Amino acid sequence: MKKSFYIIGILLICMFFIVACGKNDIKEKKKDKVELPDVEISDNFNMNLIKLTRRKQNYLISPYSIEIALNMLNDGANEKTKEEISRVLPDRKINDVSIKNRIKIANALFIKDEYKNKVKDEYKNELKKTYDSEILYDKFKTPDVINDWVNNKTDGMITKILDEMDPDFAIGLANAVAIDVNWASEFECTSTTKEEFTKVDNKKIDVEMMHKSYKSGGFKYLKSSDATGIIIPYKSYDKKTGDEDYQNGSYLEFIGILPNESVEDYIVNLTEDKLNGLIDSGKPASNKYQINLSLPRFKYEYEIPNFKEVLMGMGINSAFSEKEADFSSIISKKDMKNNLYVGDAIHKTYIDLNEKGTKAAAVTFFGLKDSAMMIEDEKEEVDIKFNKPFIYIIRDQKTKELLFFGAVYEPNIYTSSTCSE
Repeated sequence: MKKSFYIIGILLICMFFIVACGKNDIKEKKKDKVELPDVEISDNFNMNLIKLTRRKQNYLISPYSIEIALNMLNDGANEKTKEEISRVLPDRKINDVSIKNRIKIANALFIKDEYKNKVKDEYKNELKKTYDSEILYDKFKTPDVINDWVNNKTDGMITKILDEMDPDFAIGLANAVAIDVNWASEFECTSTTKEEFTKVDNKKIDVEMMHKSYKSGGFKYLKSSDATGIIIPYKSYDKKTGDEDYQNGSYLEFIGILPNESVEDYIVNLTEDKLNGLIDSGKPASNKYQINLSLPRFKYEYEIPNFKEVLMGMGINSAFSEKEADFSSIISKKDMKNNLYVGDAIHKTYIDLNEKGTKAAAVTFFGLKDSAMMIEDEKEEVDIKFNKPFIYIIRDQKTKELLFFGAVYEPNIYTSSTCSE
């Protein structure tokens, strides 16, 4: 009888270790999914984001949106949490790039009903004053209010940011950026043809390649020792009315960069000085210097799969800790069940670039929970073909704000009707 108990005991111990090992394997697999690129963190916010979020696939981020949302979060932080976020953020005033009906910037503070009288007036007033933030109250049993706001502020380009509502949700912060701008000189639909695009695995696919020749109008050809590129201006719009205004208006510009080698290697070695050097090398199109461009149409949506880990990799850690987070500038600790910390960090984007122009959107969302626990050669013409993976930037021409940074690894597959959308 004692022998039987002994054998059963051994079996139970073995089973315990098998289960424990299995759990560890699961944890390790989850870690593999969110492993960050090996990046040496610098003091440049945009470059850190660009390098930590890079992927060998179509992707797109909005450094501008992330910076605004982090600033909103930082305004509610204290002590170590504020120190970490402040250290990551650039020390500057964020530029306003909005243009009515063309470039929309929106911010919101979502407050669960039971915390309505707990969120400090000073914090709400600061978000209203500095970010023109809306303040929305709800029971938040579902994410409908948040998703409806996202859908509305991105003109339907991003329809939702949350699939379900966490019962511990207390506060939400969101920034949305949406652009709908036309090229200063549109591509002709009849010039879009089927053309080969070489992917990173050297496989070739037929894509919808747009074509345009430039002799004037602010278009520039870029060239450095390791890349070529082009700057294409969008139409200029009056900031208050959104109407076209070529003399006094503000506009965005598209910067396409075609690395000599791989997109991945180029981004790894990218610095702000290197990027500015390439852009400053721009040679304007003219009657004597014609730029012949081939640029594929592309359309896709993207979500950073490990946004929380990206921010942690930049040095923001305590904000995500149930025990260490300090957001007492939002709600006093005495008014919390346990402690306020960031449970959800989400960044979603969308882009549609075609013959007419570009529609793009980004949303950055932080969900705070009340823890239940706690040199160019002279030539008359130059051809630039984006027929392999490339990088692109959409920025404000005047302020140089990076609204979007992305890469295209696989453009739209060719169809018989390229201008039906």
